[in-house]
Amino acid sequence: MTDQDRSGPISPEAARDSRGRPPLNERLYRTEAIVLARLNLGEADRILTLFTPHYGKLRVIAKGARKSRSKLGPHLEIFTRCQLNLSRGRDLDVVTSAETVDAYPPLRDDLDVLGHASHLVELVARLTEDRQEQERVYDLLRGSLRLLADGVEPFAVTRHFEFTLLVALGYRPELYRCLECGEPLEATTNVFSANRGGMLDMGCRSADPRAVPVTINTQKYLRELDRNGLGNIVRLRVPDDAQRELESLLGGYLRHLTERELNSLDVWHQIQRNLARHPASDEPVPHR
Repeated sequence: MTDQDRSGPISPEAARDSRGRPPLNERLYRTEAIVLARLNLGEADRILTLFTPHYGKLRVIAKGARKSRSKLGPHLEIFTRCQLNLSRGRDLDVVTSAETVDAYPPLRDDLDVLGHASHLVELVARLTEDRQEQERVYDLLRGSLRLLADGVEPFAVTRHFEFTLLVALGYRPELYRCLECGEPLEATTNVFSANRGGMLDMGCRSADPRAVPVTINTQKYLRELDRNGLGNIVRLRVPDDAQRELESLLGGYLRHLTERELNSLDVWHQIQRNLARHPASDEPVPHR
């Protein structure tokens, strides 16, 4: 008789690893997840893109989720943080039950906040690989959605998210030395090279003709993000032109890395332009 025969079958709990993950051959498993995206399938099903702390990004199917009486559907809205039970499938794992942990309702009540939240989940969907553990990125996304829902200034939350995501995935931009000559950057306008992944001084600008100028204040903001995170920048008043420069710089770097346009950001900007051209009126609409 073997040792395994004497000790009896191994329980599912005992089979889990130090992080609580079941082995890959276990048919049923449970995980927390944030819904990044969804796609209708057939008459009643949905394919979901999820982000989880230990399994990374997953594509799964929620059968019958679009039915009016579905017990799954209300827990699987975009942005929702949920606890899921899943069954492994041949092509896609199947959601068997779901429970909401945090629905972040305020994210859907304000167009500005909605635009920023959509941008965050799109970045995670574009920049992470399937089934690769990224617990730090999960915690960053979870915390950032909560900050947006709590009313923390969306510009600061989003820039912090973008920068911290870059760092977590190994793309920290060089902000202190010229990537070409290695000399410390002077307190003057320098240029940012998305291709090189950081700053060049003006004397080395020819190393990347596509590098874009970066003002002193924008360089200071990025360094503050790098050194102290969200705590200090959330209290800064950033002028509109500086906001545009920061968004353009980080957005350009992210687009370079994903090799695609960022749809959520483009849609949000289009909405902003439309609202600026046609501001909503507070005057009551007369009845006819």
